[in-house]
This record gives sequence, structure tokens and C-alpha cells, in this order.
Amino acid sequence: VFLFAAFMTGLIGFFVTALHRGQKGVELPEDRLDVGIDDADPEVGEFAPWSWWPIVLAAAPAVGVLGLATAHFLLPLAAALLVIGLVGWVYEYYRGNFAR
Repeated sequence: VFLFAAFMTGLIGFFVTALHRGQKGVELPEDRLDVGIDDADPEVGEFAPWSWWPIVLAAAPAVGVLGLATAHFLLPLAAALLVIGLVGWVYEYYRGNFAR
């Protein structure tokens, strides 16, 4: 158990060292106390504010796992739900309130 804990500690140390080398020793704005909130990276991406499609996409693997555990006839339903959710999420900006 102690050898495994030492190995995992070494992995964490290696990761932190590699991360520090990747930053080339530069201090990030998030690490300083005298910077404003806008000094870091501005935006992560663009997200739909009222999208229901992520819930549909989350229901698809839930139905799939339920189908694997209990009733196998639910697997095609889960696959169809996944395809419908993906198509709906990709094309939600092409119709409705958020159409461009």
C-alpha cells in the first residue's frame, strides 16, 4: 500500500513539474493577487442559453445503460435518442428563436 501511495505521489509530482515546464515558468494571471477578472482568457465558447438538447443527450446513455442492465429492446431506442439529440443540438441555431 505504501509503495502504491509513493508511486501515485511521484505521478502527481511529475505532472506538476511537466505543467510548470509547459508554462515556461511564467506566472499566470490567475496566480497573481493584483489582477482583474478580465486579465485572463476572455471566453471559453458559445453556448445556447435555453437549450434542452443536453438533457436529451444525457437521457440517451441513461436509457442505453438501463437497456444493457434490464431490457435489451431499449438499446435501439437509446441509439435513436442519441442521434436525435446530436442532430437537434448541432442544428438548433438554424431554426426557432436562435436562428441566424
